[in-house]
Amino acid sequence: MKRDKKHGNGRWFIAAFLIVNLAAILLIGRKESSYIRDSFSSHAEQSRAKMEDVMDNYIHSFQLFSNMMAREIKNNPNPDDIWDYLKSIDSAMLEIEGDTFDGLYMYYQGRYLYSWDTPYSQYEDTGYVATERPWYKDAVAGKGKVVFTPPYMSYANHYILSTISQLQPDGETVFAYDIKMGDIQELVSSLAAYPDEQMMIFDDNGTILGSTNASYLGGSLYNSLDETRDALKEAKKNLKEAGDISEADKEKLQQQADSLDAYYSFQKDFHKDFSRLKKHPEKPLALKIGKTNYYGYLLKGDTYHFLVLVPVMSMLQSSLQIWLLPLLILELLLIYILGRITKEQKNRELRAAYVELGQTQKRLELALTAAQKAAAIDELTGLMNFHSFKESITHQLHSMEEDECSILIMIDGDRFKAVNDNYGHSVGDEVIKLCAQMIIGRIRTIDLASRLHGDEFAIFVSKTGDYSVAKRIMEDINSTIAVEARKRNLPVITMSAGAVIARRTDNYTALSKIADDALYKAKESHNGGFASA
Repeated sequence: MKRDKKHGNGRWFIAAFLIVNLAAILLIGRKESSYIRDSFSSHAEQSRAKMEDVMDNYIHSFQLFSNMMAREIKNNPNPDDIWDYLKSIDSAMLEIEGDTFDGLYMYYQGRYLYSWDTPYSQYEDTGYVATERPWYKDAVAGKGKVVFTPPYMSYANHYILSTISQLQPDGETVFAYDIKMGDIQELVSSLAAYPDEQMMIFDDNGTILGSTNASYLGGSLYNSLDETRDALKEAKKNLKEAGDISEADKEKLQQQADSLDAYYSFQKDFHKDFSRLKKHPEKPLALKIGKTNYYGYLLKGDTYHFLVLVPVMSMLQSSLQIWLLPLLILELLLIYILGRITKEQKNRELRAAYVELGQTQKRLELALTAAQKAAAIDELTGLMNFHSFKESITHQLHSMEEDECSILIMIDGDRFKAVNDNYGHSVGDEVIKLCAQMIIGRIRTIDLASRLHGDEFAIFVSKTGDYSVAKRIMEDINSTIAVEARKRNLPVITMSAGAVIARRTDNYTALSKIADDALYKAKESHNGGFASA
């Protein structure tokens, strides 16, 4: 009888344990889904903002060229003089724009003028008509707006090319130049926020302009498998029938075939899931590519779109604090309750369980502390990372008084890319750490500081609405960076900043966008500028 009662109690305990755990998993799963959705949304929106910055930089550079040409035409309207001028500034533009620039040209007084040395007879032999080219037609259709032709992959040079052009006020003249869109690829490489994440930026034609896997560049997400397979067959045929060509030309054909082969392998596994993502934009979907399970997210923009693929395990590691802590607490409570119920029956076992419980709890606390710290701190600088900074500011905004003000400062290093290019990434990391040290040394204990990405930082100055305070902080940071960099034999950089006043009713996303706009104005000098909203 006692044995039957004991077995009945055991079955009841097991059933209760399973029911409670099932209910907890359902509740935690809902919270986990909300976290994943918010994480993808924030990550993709930030990527879109960075992409807009890159495109704005392209447009800004072109507008400088356009102003130069308009001034030159006004002073020297003869087409021959303009052609000579184009050729004279080609090398200067290359030096200014770097890898982005790929040649100047224009249509002026019924003539096609360009900056490179190719004889004009070659264009005549091929029947080249400037007014029939996409760059001219797109400019005319733009009616004076700066326009981009659809980007395409140059396998000859292994980069994405586009043409930027603009129709002039006379309704006939068009200024244009080719740009290498390598800044987009560099942007994608810098944006990955999760281990083994894949990110792609593509245009309205589906052409991949940036990808964490460079082999996919130039591929089209909108092409069918048959179209990609046919392109691959054609590339392999061209390579096989190339005949007696230079090693350089043969290598270009090989690169094209290899890139198409890699993209075709990816597309075979992904094309059905991509169709699902197109039907459900801005919604995380579970999918499988090859043998790996992913979360996929598609953010559609006006012209450029963003595809993010994050392995499920990487996302679970990121959301550790969302599901691990509640589950661990629940398990501890259940163990404790079951232990109390069976105390009289298993007194000896219970004492051993208490000892084990204490040890387990200590290990879990240590593991949880380490996980929380890793999730909130930027590994390189020790500052808050983007996620913890955003959460902290959101909390502060909610707790502010109605008449209280604070200031959000968005900060970006000037010419930091040149440090990496000239001295290497290890020196660049040292410069980043120096900037972080100077930032934390210039603010109060009630203020917040974060490294967002790369050479981008942010400061939240509490309990003040005086922009002069923010400006003085940035001046102190720049002056101390200069002094300390020389002491440590590091390259000297400046930090430009944009600031916005924050109030109780504000939210972080809107504030950061306004501060970013101010930062864009401040960076025009590339010399530690400061601008307020």
